[in-house]
Amino acid sequence: MESRRATRGAGPATSSGAAVPGPAETAKRGRKSATRNKSPSPPPARKSSVGRKASPARSKRSPARKPSPARKLSPKRKASPARKASPARKASPARKASPARKSTQVDSAVKEAIIKLSPDSKNEPRRSTRIRISEQRDKSPVIRKSLRDKNLSAILDEAEELSKKGSPAKSLTPNTSHRSIVTSTERSRLTASRSVSIANESQEFSDHEDVEFQSFHKDDNGISKSKSYARRSATKQLQDLREYGGNLGAAAVLLLVPVFVLLTNHYCSSREDCRYKIPRNLSEFTEFSAFNNHKEPVLFLLFTWLVALCTSLPIGKAVKIVDDIRGQQSYVFTGLSCAVLTGLAICIAEYFEYRVLSIISVGYSRLLVISLAYAFITAGFAFFKSRYVPQLNWNPYAKTGFLSDFFVGREVNPTAFNTINLKLVHYHISVVLALIFNCILLYRNLGIPIPEAQEPWSLETLVFLVKNSSPVATPTVVASLNILYLLDLLAYEHHLTFSFDLQSEGFGALLLVRYAVFPFTLTLLPKYVSTQGIVAPIWILAVITLLALTGLYIKRSSNRLKHQYRLNPLGEKFIDLETLPTFQGRRLLVAKWWSFVRQPNYVGDILQQVALLPLLYFRFAWPPLLAVLFTVALLVERARRVNDRNAKKYNSAWQRYCSKVPYMLVPKVF
Repeated sequence: MESRRATRGAGPATSSGAAVPGPAETAKRGRKSATRNKSPSPPPARKSSVGRKASPARSKRSPARKPSPARKLSPKRKASPARKASPARKASPARKASPARKSTQVDSAVKEAIIKLSPDSKNEPRRSTRIRISEQRDKSPVIRKSLRDKNLSAILDEAEELSKKGSPAKSLTPNTSHRSIVTSTERSRLTASRSVSIANESQEFSDHEDVEFQSFHKDDNGISKSKSYARRSATKQLQDLREYGGNLGAAAVLLLVPVFVLLTNHYCSSREDCRYKIPRNLSEFTEFSAFNNHKEPVLFLLFTWLVALCTSLPIGKAVKIVDDIRGQQSYVFTGLSCAVLTGLAICIAEYFEYRVLSIISVGYSRLLVISLAYAFITAGFAFFKSRYVPQLNWNPYAKTGFLSDFFVGREVNPTAFNTINLKLVHYHISVVLALIFNCILLYRNLGIPIPEAQEPWSLETLVFLVKNSSPVATPTVVASLNILYLLDLLAYEHHLTFSFDLQSEGFGALLLVRYAVFPFTLTLLPKYVSTQGIVAPIWILAVITLLALTGLYIKRSSNRLKHQYRLNPLGEKFIDLETLPTFQGRRLLVAKWWSFVRQPNYVGDILQQVALLPLLYFRFAWPPLLAVLFTVALLVERARRVNDRNAKKYNSAWQRYCSKVPYMLVPKVF
């Protein structure tokens, strides 16, 4: 037992029974092995269990912890008081408009970004909406599809069929995510095709405007062209815009119209029978010589200066409009003031024994020659004045030749001293001169006696003149109807704001010659009735008056409605009226008078002119009949020009309107 304990105390025994080295030897061997392998020394051997003391028994298991008491709920926070509303900020002052950038010659198509249409499912509702719209157009009996809309709907139908079969839909523009070389021409074409598709989608009615109203130009494939090329093509097309056959037609009109008016007034003024005859010699036309007497030329010049002065006065109705081409424009219509001031000047001249009315009556034919000569001189002055006006402001229909430009007029609204509208001045001269002629005829046919005693004017004198007057019924009614027609033109002159004469007709020989002959052609029939002493029954006079008043009502009501609609198309008065949308963003009024006839104002004017023709039944003559028909022909020609320009301007919208209202001057109920 003792030996075993000794061996255990010395070290652990090996399996062979050899003695285990002691601690000293073990330490030495550890140092040698550490020097060899440079590894850490092994841990020391455990002592034998004999030398150890028994470890104390483990302590009993600790008791379970008591659960911590529940925490008390924190008191609820008090609601914060509502914040007071912050005071409204003051509006910041409007920024000044930045100056316009200088135009560059870079193609606008290159600047636009190429928009890629992805073939995912998000575009399917958009395509179905397009197809639905195209199907509605097919079913609609009114709306006609253009060739471009048909091609677009066919392409979309094919794309939808391909997507249903499982093939990927092709985008309208190529994918530009990969690096590839794209020329500027291809890029402009692709961008233009995208812009055309957007325009087709946003505009329900795709119209091709006239060259002066086009917003963009397209070639046969619907692809936009560059600005420079579009401008050159527009200029080339404008050269083909010829009215009345160009230079040849202008020369024919300028020669035939004055000759016709001069001969008609000559054969109905100097002859009692009032009929055309072949002249034997030129001595018959001595009454047209305005150089033998200086009274008529001086009187006419004074009259034109007086009317021009009255037109420049701000005594009338002012109207301001905004035009897309010429910008903001303002007009002051002083026609009625001109008539009143001219009549007052004639009364003052007669009071001081300047026989103005007798000069006008005796020199009627010479005044016609002077008026025509004045029209040609003014047209020449306006033609040479237009050379100093930029061509952008020219009348687009006056770029076809020298004589044609002189005839049509290069400027639309020329001014003198930047204040006097020359077109309104000559319009006033024409209407006021016609009013003077008819007032003279009315005064002669009223049979007002001249008081014997040279007493001042008083109420008793007026009562005496009224009681002792003996009017002739037929000439009085005819002259009164003409005076009413002319006063209506002057009183409602502001309805001319959006008329063809004021906004589209050029200031040339065509307009000025028409203004020059208007007083004489309008007065010829009343003058013939007065000189020939035609007496018509009362019921004929009643029918004539009814026809004239009906025409006056149609013309004035249609002009008033058109004027109000153009000033405020969104007014309450026009909410329930039928209109047609156009490519320019405007809407055509097709209700009321325009639902029966396309040009109701011209219909009313023509009805007023032909209302007096039944009087020729009692004594027929060709000159007064042709004078009335000449005025009617001028109105029909003007209505035709308006219709043609509207067809070029509104294209498909105007075609749809014409399909509803097929006649220009005849109501469709007939």
